[in-house]
Amino acid sequence: MTIEVPVAWGDMDAFGHVNNVVYLRWFESGRIAFFERADVPHRDVAEACAPILASTTCNFLRPLRYPDTVDVHTSIAKIGTKSFTMRYQIVSRTLSAPAAEGQGVIVWYDYANEASAPIPDDLRERLAAYCD
Repeated sequence: MTIEVPVAWGDMDAFGHVNNVVYLRWFESGRIAFFERADVPHRDVAEACAPILASTTCNFLRPLRYPDTVDVHTSIAKIGTKSFTMRYQIVSRTLSAPAAEGQGVIVWYDYANEASAPIPDDLRERLAAYCD
């Protein structure tokens, strides 16, 4: 699944390129858009099970600058018993090339009991539709 994000002037840092933390925000935007499209519960979770980000990585491939638009591609790399791994890729339209790649490990988490929980079968099926 893909979302489009314009590079904002304020995304750049003192070195004249997009600051590294912005890439992680773009990963987050892709992840939340993915959750909405795949119907992954992720709001009002105090008494329910929902995803929680356990870890994330980012490999920076090319610096980006304003003006540009990036496509944030999000897919599922792996589904485990209590977690799944998302794959992210940020592609610059100006450069026509990937600018960053990364992954995020998402744990299915029981917020009321503060513990991981098995991924429900219906959610597992929805996630599987996005495996690459």
